[in-house]
Amino acid sequence: MKGLREFEIPYVGLRVGVHNFDYDIDAKFFEHFEESPIRDCKVHVKLEFEKKETFFALNFFIDGWVKTECDRCLEPFNKNIFGDFTVYIKFSEDPTQLSDEDEVIFISRDETIIDVAQLVYEYINLCLPIRKLGCEKPGEEPQCNKEVLKFILDSENERRDKKEGDVDPRWAALKNLKKD
Repeated sequence: MKGLREFEIPYVGLRVGVHNFDYDIDAKFFEHFEESPIRDCKVHVKLEFEKKETFFALNFFIDGWVKTECDRCLEPFNKNIFGDFTVYIKFSEDPTQLSDEDEVIFISRDETIIDVAQLVYEYINLCLPIRKLGCEKPGEEPQCNKEVLKFILDSENERRDKKEGDVDPRWAALKNLKKD
């Protein structure tokens, strides 16, 4: 990726052993990923790059926050994230071969660098929960946007109040269709 050279690790010159890399990620990083759901963040990524004779082990430790929206009321909030991920990089004569394991990446012996930008991007996204409720605190009432909650509750009550026998006129015409 252009503009992300600091994420390229020239492993050829590294000694066998563990090497540490630190990255401070902000909104500028995510500008390089066109479809990114993340627009603002402050995340620290620590990478332990372990070079062995025949493969590499990359351990990513992620900690920080990402600005996202509450799934209930769409109010923006900062979601704290953390996670650790491990990926192994192995050499192969056919680097396009697929692995049965998500944690293994194959590269050609002709490669001289490993670009970890895509991995950092994916791992930060994986740290976000599926359901993001920023206005909820354990044991307390949700502090969501009151106007949005009122609209949601009014819509739910309106649906409940409708009698089961009431049929939307748009659907009523379908009752006249006969099965052959």
